[in-house]
Amino acid sequence: MSDLSRRQFLAIAAAAAGSGVAGQFAFSWLRAAKEIDNPLRWYPDRGWEEVYRDLYSYDGSFSFVCSPNCTHSCRVTARTRNGVVTRLEPPYDVASYSGLDGFQPSAHWHPRGCSKGYTIHRRVYGPYRLRYPMVRRGWKEWAEAGYPLLTPELHRRYGFYSRGTDTFVRVSWDQAFELAAGGFIATAKHYSSAEGRALLEQQGYPPEMLEAMHGAGTRTIKCRGGMGLLGVIGKYGLYRFANMLALLDQHVRGVDEREALGGRKWSNYTWHGDQAPGFPFVHGLQNADCDMNDMRSSKLHIQVGKNLV
Repeated sequence: MSDLSRRQFLAIAAAAAGSGVAGQFAFSWLRAAKEIDNPLRWYPDRGWEEVYRDLYSYDGSFSFVCSPNCTHSCRVTARTRNGVVTRLEPPYDVASYSGLDGFQPSAHWHPRGCSKGYTIHRRVYGPYRLRYPMVRRGWKEWAEAGYPLLTPELHRRYGFYSRGTDTFVRVSWDQAFELAAGGFIATAKHYSSAEGRALLEQQGYPPEMLEAMHGAGTRTIKCRGGMGLLGVIGKYGLYRFANMLALLDQHVRGVDEREALGGRKWSNYTWHGDQAPGFPFVHGLQNADCDMNDMRSSKLHIQVGKNLV
């Protein structure tokens, strides 16, 4: 005879009945709802998806040329919302316009631009962006002292030997212009005439360089414009500035305007040295690099040391 008591039997029966009901309840979620004959007409509320769908909406746009010290100058479309640039993207219309000579680019340029250019607005709106003029504290103290000629002791006092450890102070735009102008004037005065040449001789400059100065301290101011011919108006402004320093030389040395000399230019082919030095002698200022269309149209193309993919 079984040892199962009446109480145990009732407990087991209740558990079995409960599990059966629970099973029916659980699997009921898998059955189709009878009141919905077409599930495509009914769907749970997904209004929350509009939050991320709205991320790419915009209420305005404009085009500009991304023109850093680069060799492309890509035209870019900026999308804005509430007057703030939210993203940058290529216009995809390069093949629709042509130059003054009628040459039309290929659609193979698409998409034009780089990841650095398409994220430049993050730097513009970034928390660490430069929002006002700043100057190194030691340099400012040197300027306020009257731009004295830098001896080894003054180099140490004003932090010229340890610029990376110095701090920056905020100045107004007027102060920034005055400080910069004072530095140019002081440099031109320090190194003009025979006294200036003697200082440069002490610093180890060869006689050939000193002869090319012709006694003008402005010749020690070297300016580099940028990659030609990318920024004729903007970057090449530094070359025009070097020429305008002849006005400063006329003021400092008191020479005739025909004898005044400007600054020196750091071109990409000489002092700066990031382009082949022989190019200007053969091709002029602009490089004679091969265009991609030349490669597409060529019957024989020998590729060495470069993967176009």
